[in-house]
Amino acid sequence: MKNTSVILVIGLLTAVFQTLCSGQNSSSQIIRVKLEANQWDTDLLLGKLNEHGRSHHLEFALADEDYEYRIAFETGQKPVGTVYGDINASVGTTTVYDAQGKEVFGFKREGRWTDSGAANAAAKEIVKRLYKLRQAVRK
Repeated sequence: MKNTSVILVIGLLTAVFQTLCSGQNSSSQIIRVKLEANQWDTDLLLGKLNEHGRSHHLEFALADEDYEYRIAFETGQKPVGTVYGDINASVGTTTVYDAQGKEVFGFKREGRWTDSGAANAAAKEIVKRLYKLRQAVRK
């Protein structure tokens, strides 16, 4: 009898947990963005934004009109000193503007081994800052 009760409680808790988790995905906020970058960087950054935004219930969608933010992003190379001498490393430069064209924030992520690493670091920072900005507006 005890075993049956324990199994029933575990089953009920599992069902409730699954229901709560599936409900969270439907409440994602869609943020319409215009990305100003080359095609490679656009695809890379959009993928990373959605990957990192998922944990904050943010989803990023490309838009040429009626966007909330315009994101200017580019990667480049910059020498970085190591114990073995200078090596070329990727740099990600980001500036985010609101829909009216006013700069919201900007930053640079340097010393990444690849362009993908620079885009990943930039996406994490964009998500973090936009999440905080949007939370402050809600209060």
